[in-house]
Amino acid sequence: MTFVMIAFIILVSAIVQGATSFGFSLLALPLLGYFFDLKVIVPTLVIFSIVLNLIILVRIKLLPKIRPLLLLAFFAICSIPIGVKVLLFVDEMILKKIVGLLLITISILMFKGITITLKHKNLSYMIAGILSGILNGAVSLSGPPIVVLLASDNKNKNEFRASLTFLFLLLNIVTIILFVKNGLFNNKEIFNLINFLPVMIIGTFMGIYLGNKINEQNFKKIVLALLMIMGVLNLF
Repeated sequence: MTFVMIAFIILVSAIVQGATSFGFSLLALPLLGYFFDLKVIVPTLVIFSIVLNLIILVRIKLLPKIRPLLLLAFFAICSIPIGVKVLLFVDEMILKKIVGLLLITISILMFKGITITLKHKNLSYMIAGILSGILNGAVSLSGPPIVVLLASDNKNKNEFRASLTFLFLLLNIVTIILFVKNGLFNNKEIFNLINFLPVMIIGTFMGIYLGNKINEQNFKKIVLALLMIMGVLNLF
């Protein structure tokens, strides 16, 4: 039964990511937390995310405009080591609750039509990059700051998906290098969880198919609803 539940969590999380280009770690992290420690889940999710984002980037057949994302990527990469140290030394329940409260606050504001006005775009990208890097290193959740930033930047569905996927792929490659350096792959349970990789791949292709069928307006509603749900999940 445990095997089936874990497989189901990974499948659904991958479908969500395939459809929206974010949400795999946000959904999988709190649910897998009932079965594994955070120090097992986070490194595994980073491995899964690299494979998942490569698949999405190839399938959506759209490269993002890389130059505007370089500032965001630079500050995110520089901040990942801070997040790794947080993972090593801060209680995991505190981390999850902070992420949950952040997601709920963001989703409520955006449901009410309140978005971030990018008057100082470079500063906004810098702040989002720092927060994203710290969250990626700490709990493999780089998505929330980037999702909010790109949603406020009025990108269409395909640009949104391509930009998220490119950034997540880049951040996860750097993160996995730092995880190896800090000995976070020494736990054998990580490799047991990696056996579910084929399930994740199937879910990703299912999600990509669904994502191509969703219209622009419904896509934005789904993104906001997922932020709220994932925020609540991280509180428990």
